[in-house]
Amino acid sequence: MRVLVVASHSGGHIFPAIAFCQGLRDKDRDVEINFVTTDGQLERKILKSDFNPVFFKRRKITVLTSYNLLGLFFRAQTLVKTLRPNLIVGFGGYLSIPFIICACFRRIPNFIHEQNMKLGLSNCLLANFSNKIIFSFSNKQISDKLKNKALFFGNPLRKEIRLLDKREARKFFDLDTERFTMLVMGGSQGSFKINTQILEVLRDKSFSNIQVIHITGALDYERVRREYKNINVKYKVFPFIERMDCAFSACDFVLSRAGATIMAEIAALRVPSILIPYPYAKLHQLDNARFLVEKNAAILIEDKSLCEAILKGKITDLKNNPDKLKQMSQVLDVINLPDARNKIAELAFILTK
Repeated sequence: MRVLVVASHSGGHIFPAIAFCQGLRDKDRDVEINFVTTDGQLERKILKSDFNPVFFKRRKITVLTSYNLLGLFFRAQTLVKTLRPNLIVGFGGYLSIPFIICACFRRIPNFIHEQNMKLGLSNCLLANFSNKIIFSFSNKQISDKLKNKALFFGNPLRKEIRLLDKREARKFFDLDTERFTMLVMGGSQGSFKINTQILEVLRDKSFSNIQVIHITGALDYERVRREYKNINVKYKVFPFIERMDCAFSACDFVLSRAGATIMAEIAALRVPSILIPYPYAKLHQLDNARFLVEKNAAILIEDKSLCEAILKGKITDLKNNPDKLKQMSQVLDVINLPDARNKIAELAFILTK
């Protein structure tokens, strides 16, 4: 079987696509995979050669630059004709558009995966062309027209994302094994605002007895690293971490944006969280965060409300309430969907029979 997987320009699209590829290989080592993505630093760093990556130049697609899609359609047609895939799968982003439409007109089995609560712009368009739509969240707002295509399987996680012993995970980072530990991250690109606010909070002497694992994003790494030298906490700061299993396993809670992949990882590893959704992109992250917050599995701070005082209060509340942290973990254990990777891979084999 030959499978063409498309995911572009965001860890939220690319990581689930990688997990799907791993699921395919678990079922059949001889599956031929070609992974089409954009040519950013993140994509080139995390994609393995055995998925035969094909890198497209990143482009900004707007109403005024929609002509860029015409070139993408031409290249997509050429690539599909050359590779002759038995299945095409889109994991979101504008790059999925020409490939799924091409699959539809060539009658190649295909499906799309939506990581967020609501369909993104690309998937809204592609819902009309795809054979199936895989949702990460149970979505009661699906139109009658799409219900016969919709499947609720969850967000597939990479095999590397697994819960480890907390003490061993902290040793991996050379941190104290017993000290209260916070993980700070702003998504695959980082967040200047979250980075800045947490640095201000940590200057308070009441936090000198905690330790921090801080993933800054590449652009803000040097600034944050310099700032920590003047703050009296034990810290480990990174622009990016490949061993996210260690980072999640080492912490008592995570302070993060609310991207769909991070949400799935939080649920799978049962990590309590303070979520600060990215305020743009159709408010997808706010919808994602509310899914956990309404179940008392996470705490929400809207981006417009984020300030030192509010953030300090929420962190202090969790730090001083181990029972609350335990309850949040227990809720996450109940709502987690652990088998998404295998279910989506199984669908791929069913559609190509």
